[in-house]
Amino acid sequence: MARCRRPALLLLLLPFLLELAEPAPARATPIQPSLVGGPVEYQGYLNGQFLLLNMHGGLLHPDIEPARENVRYAAWMNAGVIRIFATDSTQHSIEDGAWLGDRIADLAPSLREHRVKLIVALVNNHQEVPGERPESTGLKDGYWQHLLPFYADNWRGAYLAFSRRVIRTVLDRGARDVIFAWELGNELHTQDDPPQILRFVADMAAEIRRLDPETPLFPGTMGAHHLDPRSPNDLTVARRLYCEAPIQAYTLHGYDWLDVDRWGDMPIHWDLSFLVNRPCPSGRRLPVIVEELGTSRELPNVWGADDEDRRFEQELRQLRMVLAYDRVVGIGVWSGESPIVPRRRFDNRRGLSSYGAARDGSGSCYPSVADSASPGVRCRLENVLRNLPALP
Repeated sequence: MARCRRPALLLLLLPFLLELAEPAPARATPIQPSLVGGPVEYQGYLNGQFLLLNMHGGLLHPDIEPARENVRYAAWMNAGVIRIFATDSTQHSIEDGAWLGDRIADLAPSLREHRVKLIVALVNNHQEVPGERPESTGLKDGYWQHLLPFYADNWRGAYLAFSRRVIRTVLDRGARDVIFAWELGNELHTQDDPPQILRFVADMAAEIRRLDPETPLFPGTMGAHHLDPRSPNDLTVARRLYCEAPIQAYTLHGYDWLDVDRWGDMPIHWDLSFLVNRPCPSGRRLPVIVEELGTSRELPNVWGADDEDRRFEQELRQLRMVLAYDRVVGIGVWSGESPIVPRRRFDNRRGLSSYGAARDGSGSCYPSVADSASPGVRCRLENVLRNLPALP
């Protein structure tokens, strides 16, 4: 009987034997799949994908249908996560935190259907929560941001109350499963007292854990140079954040990176080359997400507003630079709302919405777009992003 079964067994094994005999195909990227921070594989960390889309006001439309369309676009882009900002200039009280929680819960069926989740940044550095104390925010270093009094103590007021309302509403309505991570904020830092950010992260993380002991927490920080700009050669604050803070990922943001000498608004290669690849005393290894990466519509003496081909080539160089580091488990593109919805926060300077001759995000190859028959540079970039982590 054994002899009779053997040919059948060989037939069953033949496809596997042939596969072993064939040479292995070349990898799409120079990165070997590896374990990052425990049982997290390099490919698929972001809810099974590698791409996230930043949608500044993607959920804050008066009607829910544009938000559903944004989810459909994210699924078409092969993005596993949409990153949203909880604060908006139209909000008037901390009760709007409950409104946002309800919007997330109302959108949950669409998110589940399309297998997309949310990173919720609980406050934007350009827009404080309603009712924030006046001394907490102001114009500094050329842009509106949170100031030292916020991080020292004021965050326990309006910001904490607003954040609790968002989180409690989502949990009470059974929508925790669509939250990929709660993020403490967007590009938060304390340049007047750099270590203060570590205390804020630890204390706010403890507050969230009292409500939600399960969902991952992200810092939403921009990079080592942002965390301690007074000491460009000292990565101490960033190192402590990476090795000690109660967070589940390390986040980076960067625009207009050209090379190690011309690094745009943030030298994220410092973090990638000198910080996250060094072992922590505890042995911890966090996944690294380059949450925001891209180019400006124009960069003086490099490319102009009408030179989208040159700009596109730089987008590719940036992606190749980031993909060369095996700690990176995901990349985010800015202003990634669907091209067929009215943007709540339209950005004609950076991100997908700044492409096209009229700086209106035109040229997409999204099937639902009327001008998809004549795609532009945005379409070329969309196709590259849809195929990440394949090396462009």
